[in-house]
Amino acid sequence: MKFKQSAEKWTVYEIELTSNRAFAKPFQEVKLQATFQIGKVRKRVEGFYDGGTVWKLRFMPEEEGNYSFQITSNQDEFNGLAGSFECTPAEEGNHGPVRVKGTSHFMYADGSPCFIMGTTAYAWTYRPEEVRKQTLDSFSKYDFNKIRMLVFPKYYRGGVNDVNVSYEPPVYPFTGKSNDFDFQSPEPEYFRNFEDRVMDLMKRGIEADVILFHPYDCWGIDKGMQQEDDLAYVKYMIARLSAYRNVWWSLANEFDITSTSDGKFCVGMDRKDWDLLGSYIKANDPHDHLISNHNIPFGYIYPDREWLTHVSYQHPDTYTLMLELKNKYNKPVINDEYQYEGNIKDEWGNSDGPTTVFRHWLTAMAGGYASHGEVFKINGNDTDLFWSYGGTLVGESAPRLKFMREILESSNYQEMTRDFVNTNGHDYFTLSKGFEEYLIFCRYDQPGKQLWYGAYDGTEQEYEAIVYDVWNCKEKQRKTIKKGESLPITEWTAIRLIKKD
Repeated sequence: MKFKQSAEKWTVYEIELTSNRAFAKPFQEVKLQATFQIGKVRKRVEGFYDGGTVWKLRFMPEEEGNYSFQITSNQDEFNGLAGSFECTPAEEGNHGPVRVKGTSHFMYADGSPCFIMGTTAYAWTYRPEEVRKQTLDSFSKYDFNKIRMLVFPKYYRGGVNDVNVSYEPPVYPFTGKSNDFDFQSPEPEYFRNFEDRVMDLMKRGIEADVILFHPYDCWGIDKGMQQEDDLAYVKYMIARLSAYRNVWWSLANEFDITSTSDGKFCVGMDRKDWDLLGSYIKANDPHDHLISNHNIPFGYIYPDREWLTHVSYQHPDTYTLMLELKNKYNKPVINDEYQYEGNIKDEWGNSDGPTTVFRHWLTAMAGGYASHGEVFKINGNDTDLFWSYGGTLVGESAPRLKFMREILESSNYQEMTRDFVNTNGHDYFTLSKGFEEYLIFCRYDQPGKQLWYGAYDGTEQEYEAIVYDVWNCKEKQRKTIKKGESLPITEWTAIRLIKKD
């Protein structure tokens, strides 16, 4: 048995076991669990087979101090093994897993606020190493902190599609061959690569929005897996990944897409028993990661459930629908696809930069969050598109979204609500924290616009005004103004007003 004597809080603690014999069906023949305890707190994790004669158990310590663990197994060589380790304080940059804060926002386990600024690279995990490095560099360069990524390979080409997503992965996720897999026997090499990518993100402070199922498939995975296969796979994913603090569970990308007998896509809720899968994760994930389920824009937004921690939807309406969903669900809402910046023929991938930036700002001004994506064909290349395969971001929106995040994080965004007096719902939007702080966003020129701010009791008040050009990513002006004084507003203006003592 291999294990370390200490582990940093909120990191992956691993126990490795090596068997003295080989098993014909290791996934089915060996049962393995460990119970970790600190004080009166006990948590149980499932072990998993990792190839050869190796089994592993993973745990994320969430309290500082001395942990003990006890292993139980149907194999005598493993059963009864025990040990202990010391959990040390979290180091700089390690804020723990993301949790829900109140009814609208997110925070890290250490209490730090978390402003989600996501992007999309569905199949980046199995691209060549050089491309993966470019992808990670792009994430970090523009401060994206949540990545939507598929576990299974993606096939998306032909028909009306203007893209050709069809790379074969170096190894398949299950033993067997295409359209003839043994879904009860995951291929450890495939999942080791995937978890390495999750770790790459974790080291950079980026959340991995892990999408467990999707319909874009030519390998017989989506249609081939039955309910018992779904549950075995989800159990395996929890065992392998739950100890990574940056994991989020997304049950599916476009859960409401199914297909007819002749292979045409159609809308339907019954491709999988999503309630069964969501409830299973909620009951069996020892570290309580966030869970969502993502729709297509003309289908259904998944009904509220006890296991659903936040809403993940897609639609180009990033303001009105965002407000409606926040009120309906009383949970944080992320528009994870408002259509992508790009130049392909398909509507979902041909938004220009200004449209993309405007939609993202609207999401924030509705008190929500969003994920960006980019689909540019360069020199006719319809395969190496960032939205699926990663690489280098080239669009106009990414640097402007980074600047947007900086502005919002410098404000008390999570304590603000919509200011109806200074919002017209079209091109002029305001959030406020009472009369203490305001955040105003204007898409177009507002000549002569009167700003209404401060208490209405006739008292004199002064505010620090910071005016930003959010398209050119610069601060334009900083000055003290008195209540009632206005500022010139040109297109792409954001203004912060902070009440002075």
